[in-house]
Parts: sequence; C-alpha cells; structure tokens
Amino acid sequence: MPLDFPSLFRVFYPFMKSPLHEFCVPVTVEFEDVDSYRIAHHTKLVSYLERARVRYFSSLGFVLSAADMTVVLYHLEMSFKKPAFFQDELTVTVSLKSFDNFRMVLYYKVRRNKDLIARASTGLCFVDPVTKSMIPAPDKYVEKINALLPTP
Repeated sequence: MPLDFPSLFRVFYPFMKSPLHEFCVPVTVEFEDVDSYRIAHHTKLVSYLERARVRYFSSLGFVLSAADMTVVLYHLEMSFKKPAFFQDELTVTVSLKSFDNFRMVLYYKVRRNKDLIARASTGLCFVDPVTKSMIPAPDKYVEKINALLPTP
C-alpha cells in the first residue's frame, strides 16, 4: 500500500536540518460557510487553503495574473480531524514541501488554537496560458522557491 503525503511528511520531517518556512493566514468561519448544524462545510475549508496559498504566493512576490504563466492545481488531498464551527477563529498554515522546477507540493494545517482541524497537501504546476502545457517555473521565482525548501 503506498504511503500518503502526510505519512511521508511525518516520517521524513524529523530528519530535516532546517524547519519549513510557514506562512499563516487567519480565517473566521462565517455564516455563509456553515450548514444547518453550524459546522463549516468541507468545501469551505478547501477555499481557506486557496486563500492561504494565494496570500503565500503574493508574499513571495508572485504575480498570479501574469501573461507568461499560470499556476495550476493538479492534486489536492485533505484529511479532516475535527469540525470547525460558526465564528471559529482559525489559522491556515502553508509551507513548501518540494519543488522540481515544474511542480511544487504545498503542505497545510488548519487549526483552531491548538486543535488540528485538517491537514492537506496540494500539487501545483506552472502552465503556459497559450499552449496549456506545463513549463518550468519562471527564473524570477526559482530562487525564491528554492530558498524556502528545507536543507537535506
């Protein structure tokens, strides 16, 4: 049975020399996010990941509306641990796990104080908006991305 990304992360993270750079985004669970039981719908937690990812990229100086490339989500895996409720103050943490010049994997944690609400990982790739084919990351981003990777 293949190991899932979070399992691999738990196995290899203790052996990394430097900690992952983490970027945190506060999120409040709004009325529009919950069902009749006042529990945040799982699709809303996915949108919280996207919000954190966009802010993370913006903090790195990425121009997400650039004409020369787009960043496309090709994989999403999420594990829910506890429910989030109406008006909960959450923190979504995102960090870079891997990068190979064409693709990157981001790792997320959604927390309410110290309670882990969910874990997730996403695979993203760089795509030429005209040809719709995968391309290497623009040079202007490669150095910034590599600086965030843990030292082996």
